[in-house]
Amino acid sequence: MAIVIQKQWKGYKARKAYLQTKQCLKKPQNDQATIDSKSKRNIQKYFIQEEYGLKINPEQLQREFRSKYEFISGSTYEGEWLGDKRDGYGIQIWEDGAKYIGQWKNNQACGQGTFYHVDGDIYEGQWECDRANGFGIYRQSNGVMYQGQWKDDYQHGQGQEKWIDNSIYEGEYFQGKKQGRGIYKWPDGSYFEGEWFNNKINGYGEYIWADGRKYKGIWKDNKMHGYGIYQWSDGRSYHGEYVNDKKQGKGKYFWPDGKIFEGEWYEGKQNGRGKYLMADGKVKFGFWENGKRINIEGQLQ
Repeated sequence: MAIVIQKQWKGYKARKAYLQTKQCLKKPQNDQATIDSKSKRNIQKYFIQEEYGLKINPEQLQREFRSKYEFISGSTYEGEWLGDKRDGYGIQIWEDGAKYIGQWKNNQACGQGTFYHVDGDIYEGQWECDRANGFGIYRQSNGVMYQGQWKDDYQHGQGQEKWIDNSIYEGEYFQGKKQGRGIYKWPDGSYFEGEWFNNKINGYGEYIWADGRKYKGIWKDNKMHGYGIYQWSDGRSYHGEYVNDKKQGKGKYFWPDGKIFEGEWYEGKQNGRGKYLMADGKVKFGFWENGKRINIEGQLQ
C-alpha cells in the first residue's frame, strides 16, 4: 500500500528562489544591487511517493502517535497518524538530512511547521498542501532573512528582506519578486521609495543619495527613463526627459545664480537647439553639439 506524500514538493524549489538571486538593481551612479528570484535547486526527491507495508483497518481512523517508521527511500517519519495518513504533529527526516517538523493534514504539511535544509537554511511558518502559505520566515545560513507573506511557495504580499550588509527592502511581492510599492534602504543612508515591477524599479519613484542628491520621476528597469527632476545638494537641478539614466530629449537645467538652460539633450549633454536665460533677463540662443555651443557656421564659440 502506498502513501502519497505528494508527487513533487515544489515548495523547496520556490522557497530557495530568492536566496540564489543575482543582485540586479543598479544603484544609479553607485552600482548598488538587489536580488532577482531564481531557482536554486530541485527538490523532487522530497515529499515524493513513499511505500510502506503497514496494514491499516479502514475503520481504524482514530488519530494516534506511532513510533518512527522508515520508508523504502530511507526517509523516516515519527508522529501522529489518522488511519494510513500522517495527520497531526510529526517529524519527517530525509535520507540526506533535510527535516520537517510540524503539523500535517491528510498526508501533507499543513499548519505551522519548520523545514530544515541540508545547507543550514530554515523556513519556519505556515503551510498548506505541502507549500508555504501565509506568514513565514526564511533564514539563510549566511544571515540573509525574509519575513512576510507567502503564497504557494512564493513570496507574495507584504514582506521584508534583509541582507548581510544591512540593506533592507520592505514592500510588496508578487510570485516571488518585488512588485508593487516598496522601499529599499542601503546601509550608507541612501534609499529608493516607489514602484517596482518584475523585481526591478519600474514606474514612479524617488531616489535619495547619501550625499543629498535626489531624483524624482519615472524609471524603467532600474534606470531613470522618462520625465523626472534631478536635484544636487548645491542647488542645481534638471527638469526634463531621461533615456537609460541620461538626460535626453527636452529639458531645463537650473543654476543657483538664476541662470537657466532650456533646450535639447542627447546622452547626457546639450545637443541641438537651445537657449540660455541669464539672471539679468538676457536670452542667448544657439546650437549645441556634444555639450558645446557652436555658431551658425559650425565654429566653436
